[in-house]
Amino acid sequence: MSSPFRVRNWIIFLLINVLVSATTAFVVVHAFTQAASRPAARGAVAATPTGAAPDVALAVQAGGTLPTNTPPEFAGQPPTADEAAPAQAALAPPASPPAGGASAPRVRISTVVYPGQRTREAVVIVNEGDEVALTGWTLSNPRGKVYTFGNVALFRESFINLHTTTGVDVPTDLFWNQTEAVWREGDEVTLRRGDEVIATYVIR
Repeated sequence: MSSPFRVRNWIIFLLINVLVSATTAFVVVHAFTQAASRPAARGAVAATPTGAAPDVALAVQAGGTLPTNTPPEFAGQPPTADEAAPAQAALAPPASPPAGGASAPRVRISTVVYPGQRTREAVVIVNEGDEVALTGWTLSNPRGKVYTFGNVALFRESFINLHTTTGVDVPTDLFWNQTEAVWREGDEVTLRRGDEVIATYVIR
């Protein structure tokens, strides 16, 4: 049977061991917690620029304001040349159309039939391109006779006849309603759009 002194020594020894173990465990847990929290914070800071960079770059490229949660290292930082180029191209105003506008219409004077015969003579005008509005265009002879087209459309790859005689206009035939012949052999027929000469034809 153990003596009271020996039992007491064992109890003291056990208490010391428990105290030392608890202290060691506390120190280890505290140190581990500190070590774990420091990498986590660094990871969060490192991840924020990567995640925020596209938004920041777009805001800068588009001339907008930076997000309120922009990391300090991105605030005021301009985009690189490669990042800014697409945005600048997208924001640039559209290029102006080339001088002179659309290409010239492909309209020509095909022939003049029966020149000198008022009831039979006619100018045949052919469109070899897209549809053209002839409104305001003129057809003239060298002696100052001028016909002005009204609200007339010359469809794609189609033709129209301008008759000197009297009649009722239809899509393919227009009537000048003249009392005498307009055309002679040797005349140059001129088709104009405003001051622009579109086509000419010499009657043979």
